Amino acid sequence: MAVADPLGELAAARRRRRLGELDWFEAFYNAYLAGIGVVVATAVVSSFLPEGEVTASTVDRVAADGPALAGLVLALVIAVGLRSGGRGGPVALEPAVVHHVLLAPVDRSTALRGPAIRTLRFSAFVGAGVGAAAGLSAAGRLPGSVAAFVAAGLAAGICTALVAVGGALVVSGRRWPMWVADLLAMAVVGLSVVDVVEGTKAGPGTWLAALALSPVEVHPVAAAGVALAVVVPLVGLAGVGGTSLEAALRRAGLVGQLRFAVTMQDLRTVVLLRRQLAQERLRSRPWVRLRVREGARLPVFRRDWHGLLRFPTVRVVRMAALGAVAGLALHGAWSGTTPLLVVAALALFVAALDAVEPLSQEADRPGAWAALPVPDGRLLVRHLTAPAVVMVLVGLVALGGAEVAGPSLVALQLAAVVVPVGAVAAVVAAAASVVMGPPDTLLRVSFPEAAASSMVFRAVWPPGLVALALAPVLAARAAEAPIPPWAAAANVALPILFVVAGVTAWLGSRKAPIL
Repeated sequence: MAVADPLGELAAARRRRRLGELDWFEAFYNAYLAGIGVVVATAVVSSFLPEGEVTASTVDRVAADGPALAGLVLALVIAVGLRSGGRGGPVALEPAVVHHVLLAPVDRSTALRGPAIRTLRFSAFVGAGVGAAAGLSAAGRLPGSVAAFVAAGLAAGICTALVAVGGALVVSGRRWPMWVADLLAMAVVGLSVVDVVEGTKAGPGTWLAALALSPVEVHPVAAAGVALAVVVPLVGLAGVGGTSLEAALRRAGLVGQLRFAVTMQDLRTVVLLRRQLAQERLRSRPWVRLRVREGARLPVFRRDWHGLLRFPTVRVVRMAALGAVAGLALHGAWSGTTPLLVVAALALFVAALDAVEPLSQEADRPGAWAALPVPDGRLLVRHLTAPAVVMVLVGLVALGGAEVAGPSLVALQLAAVVVPVGAVAAVVAAAASVVMGPPDTLLRVSFPEAAASSMVFRAVWPPGLVALALAPVLAARAAEAPIPPWAAAANVALPILFVVAGVTAWLGSRKAPIL
C-alpha cells in the first residue's frame, strides 16, 4: 500500500495549475530570446577578453597571493549568507504556505526540506554560471587550458553558493540570534583578511578560492573547501525544521513585494524593501553630532549630513566592502582583464544608491519637495554634494584595495584622476535612477514598439555612466611613452566630465511629480 504524501500532492496540484495557466508559446518565445541574449553576451564578453598571457613573475604572485585576495570576496558572499540566516533566510516561502502548511499537523522539517533543497539547487546554478564566467576570463591571462579554468571556476562557484546558503540554513534552523550570525560573518571575513595580510590559508574563503585557482597551482586546502560545501548544507537541511514561523511569514511578504518591484523596475522600492528585509535601522545617535546653528549657510548640505551620519554600521561596512571590491576589480582591469571594469562600475553604483539616501527621501515626498522655496531641479542638484563627498571616501577605500592587490605609485597618480570623476559620476547616476520616471512614462514618450529597448536602456544607462567614468583606467593602461599614465587618464576624463555635467543639467530640469 502506497504511503500518502499530502505535501507532495499539494505541490503537484499547484504545479499542474500553474502549468495549465501558462502560455507555452510565450514561454518558448521568452526562452528563445533569453538564449539569443546569452549567446550575444558570451560573444561580446569573449571579444573583450585578453589573449596574451601574463609574465612568469605575475603567475607566481597569483599562485601565492591569489587565493587570499579572491578568498576575501568569497568570504563576503558567505558572510551575506550567514547574516541572511540570522533574519530567517534563505528560504522564501509564499504566505499561504506559511499559514496553511507550516501550521498544519505535519512534520515541519519535511515541509521545509523541499524548498530548502530548491534554494540550494538554484544558488548552486547561479554560482556555477558566475564561476564559469570567471574561469573563462582567467583562462585568457593565465597559463593552462580553458576547460581546466572553466571547470575550476564552476566548481568553486557551486561550492561557494552551497556554503553560503547552507550556512544560512544552519543559522536560521537553530534560531541563533542576529549577534551570533554577525560574529560568524565577522570571523569568516576576518580570517580572510588575516590570510591577505599574513599570507596564511586559514579562512573558508581562501579554501574555496584555492579551488578556483587549482589550474595554476594545486593547494591542499582546496579539499577543505569541497568538504565544507558538502557538510554545511547537510547540517543545514538536518535542522531546517527549526526555522521561525514569524521570520518566515515576514520574509514571505517582503520577498513578494520585492519581486513585484523588480518586475516594475522600481529601483527605489527595491532598495527600501531590501533594507526592510535586512532589518536595517538608522542609528538613534549619529556617528558625529553636528551643532544646529540658526541661519547656517548651505542648509541642504548640512541636512544631508545629519542623515548620512545616522547610517547603521552594516550600511557603512557594506559601502566600504563595495569600495574594496571596486578597487580590486580596477586593479584587475589595469592588469589586462578589461571586463572587471564592469564589476567595479556596478560596485560603485550600488554604493552610490546608499550614498544618495538624502536625495531619495526628498524624492519620496514630492509634496514637501515642491513646497520648498527653491526650484525643484536645483534642490536635487544641491543634494548631490554630500553624497559626492561620501563616494570620494568610498573611492579612497577602493584605492586601498588596489594598493593591497599591487602597491605602486601609478595607482596613487591615477586615483587623483579617477576617484573624483568616478565618485561624481556614481552619485549622478544613482540620483538619476532614483528620480527617473516610471516605465509607463517611457511608453508615452516613445513608440510602443520600442518599449522593450526603452526598458533595457532605462536599466543599463545609469551603471553604464559609472563604467564610462572609469574608462580613464583603460586609457592609462594603453598609454605609451612619453605620455605618463595619469596624463592619458586626464585626457579621457575631461570629455567624460562633460557627459556627467549634461546628466546633472537634466537633473536640474526635473520637476516634482504632481500628486
